Amino acid sequence: MNYFYTLCSLVALSGLLSACQKQDGPTLVEGQVIEMRTNKPVPYATIEVYGQSGSGLQSGYSPSATPQQADANGRFSFQFEAAEGTSYLLKAFSKDGHASKWGEEPDVEEGQKNRDLVIPVAAPAWLKIRVEQKPGPVPDAINVWGPWYDQGYISTIGLRPKDYGTVSYHVVDSTLPSTTTVNWEVNYGGQLTRYHQPFTLQPFDTTEVVVRY
Repeated sequence: MNYFYTLCSLVALSGLLSACQKQDGPTLVEGQVIEMRTNKPVPYATIEVYGQSGSGLQSGYSPSATPQQADANGRFSFQFEAAEGTSYLLKAFSKDGHASKWGEEPDVEEGQKNRDLVIPVAAPAWLKIRVEQKPGPVPDAINVWGPWYDQGYISTIGLRPKDYGTVSYHVVDSTLPSTTTVNWEVNYGGQLTRYHQPFTLQPFDTTEVVVRY
């Protein structure tokens, strides 16, 4: 009987202590910004506090405090004023192109001391698209698509004969699988043929894909 009484008392006390935890006011955040693929620190990254008090959807978050800068080892420590009933998370980016990805940011406990936080960020990479030029008939059009985010996540570029001698560069998220694919469709008078080329990614590298027909 004493065992069950003690257990119930501990459960009740735990609930009471949880209810008494401060949910607003000065909130400490300390931790480090690291690159997701290499786990290396990101020097002088900018850290932003994002908050939302609505539905809990990611789209409801917005900047909620003054941005702060990490040190040469990617470490940060600062306080901000949390509002009651608001959820917070930390995002980061750098002048070199690192940026947080939704779903990877650490949550923050309002009104508490949040230590040993890790903010993982993605480094950019670049994809160079070049159309092979060769003698003979040329396609009426070539449509190329792949995992770059010039205009969203999956983008398509439409090429015409006047474009075939040009080279274009596209930003790619280096946290994509190390080997991924660029696809293209060649149009000869309405006759469509598809091709693809795998390529590999490394942070801050440029990879060339040659579009052939």
